[in-house]
Amino acid sequence: MWSNRFLCSVILGCFFLAACDQSGPIKIGFIAGLSGPGADAGTASLNALKLATQQINDEGGINGRMIEIIPRDAEKSPETAQNHVREFNDLGVDAIVGPIISSIGMAILPVINDLGIVTISPTVSAAEFAGFRDYLFRMNATTRQNARAYAKHSIDLNHNTVSIALDGENEAFTDSWYREFLLEFDQLDGRVISKVWINVDGISLADAAVKLVENSPSGIVLITNSGDSAELAKEIRKLSADIPLAAAEWAGTEALIELGGAAVEGMELVQAYDRYDDNPRFQKFVADYTAMFGETPGYSAVLTYDAATVLFTAFKTKHPDQRLADALTTLPPQMGLNQELMFDQFGDSNRNSYFVTIQDGKFIHVE
Repeated sequence: MWSNRFLCSVILGCFFLAACDQSGPIKIGFIAGLSGPGADAGTASLNALKLATQQINDEGGINGRMIEIIPRDAEKSPETAQNHVREFNDLGVDAIVGPIISSIGMAILPVINDLGIVTISPTVSAAEFAGFRDYLFRMNATTRQNARAYAKHSIDLNHNTVSIALDGENEAFTDSWYREFLLEFDQLDGRVISKVWINVDGISLADAAVKLVENSPSGIVLITNSGDSAELAKEIRKLSADIPLAAAEWAGTEALIELGGAAVEGMELVQAYDRYDDNPRFQKFVADYTAMFGETPGYSAVLTYDAATVLFTAFKTKHPDQRLADALTTLPPQMGLNQELMFDQFGDSNRNSYFVTIQDGKFIHVE
């Protein structure tokens, strides 16, 4: 009899604990690089999540439950990121938003799968993430779409011989991007004449610039973050005033222009959103973000706000017994800031792409 009473107490305890969990805050872990070079993308992403959360909480939360953000800095360290995910699990998070770069995505993937924590990355795009049933949901296009678009664009501009810089601190992205670019570029009779890794083996950006220009390429492509792209552009311009520069979509934040100044004028890159979209939803987001943080939102902010849109809608609409992962993959298309948002059966999404060039300190659409 004592044993039955004990078992009953355990069951009741679990029931009341579950009830408390359902009435407490919805905890969202956030993980991204919030310090060091390239931290502007992570900070903007966190800001957009804060904005989306405040708007939801101001309306009474989700089914009466407030959203609580638990932010952590990945520090570009796979081990640190994995430890943060385990900490999130101990804290009972309901989902994770992030990371921003693919190398951290690769590092945490086995951990989130082992723990069963739904994770929505606004921006990771290595092609190797696509087409798998796992707990990582992606908002972005893959390197397959973007890098191949760059290859075609380079050929259209008669940049048939290019030098490429790759960031060793985000190898999962840069190597994937490079391979996809090379496959398309080779088919179009383009040739990569120099390949230089940065942030590895102590090579300076000045030395990297020398290697990039020494064979007189018809173009240079930087698969690097905004800060390193800006500094590399400065070093390249000391050696050559007119070699055309392009940067991978990863670099496309306001910091690229702020840090690069005249050196990045004329640089081309792809962006995953239309910054000139005049639809009221997007314009309201820009106004609200600017008012809250004193700066205009960049690509990571836009994609994170879209990630929050689908995540919060899934929480609102899912059946109490339905898994969040299933709710996300069966969610009807939701209107995002620039386009409809929807995950396929693998948790993959896609983005429209826009080529821009930097002119007079602004990103301008390439027609």
